[in-house]
Amino acid sequence: MAEQLNCIIYNTLGLNKKLFLIRVYGLAVVWALALVFLNYFIFNDFVKVFSNPSDDEISAALILFLIDAPLTETLIFQCFIQAVLRHAKGSPTFSIIGSAIIFSLVHLHNSTLNAIIIIALGLALALTYEYVRMRIGNIYAFISVCIAHILWNVFAVIGIPFLFILLGLE
Repeated sequence: MAEQLNCIIYNTLGLNKKLFLIRVYGLAVVWALALVFLNYFIFNDFVKVFSNPSDDEISAALILFLIDAPLTETLIFQCFIQAVLRHAKGSPTFSIIGSAIIFSLVHLHNSTLNAIIIIALGLALALTYEYVRMRIGNIYAFISVCIAHILWNVFAVIGIPFLFILLGLE
């Protein structure tokens, strides 16, 4: 059963093709934007983190979002949890889904919407780690996931608010 699920996931996402990152992160971005816009239009809610941030708050947030969180979370969720789950069940699919769910649950304290959005990111990061690890090696997988996580955080913190401003949905 697990092997069939692995084949379905790999064939559906085209993991053996060159467009892996575009497919995986494209789906995650579409998922995130759909949920953010749905939340905005249904609940008329767009959360602002800071109303008037100070320079210290901006610096601290940038360090957290661009350095600390990607490094720490990659070590915890991919290098540790995902590896433990993979060895426990012998299934990449189990480790990918399990680490993504745990990753999402850890982000539940922010908001339920954030946790639902984060499940897509968790799946994308776990898939990336497994994909790169199997083809090139662990250190390259770690670096790839850190870079992808940093880019996602830039998208979440700068890209989405900029898109709302651009569309006049403040």
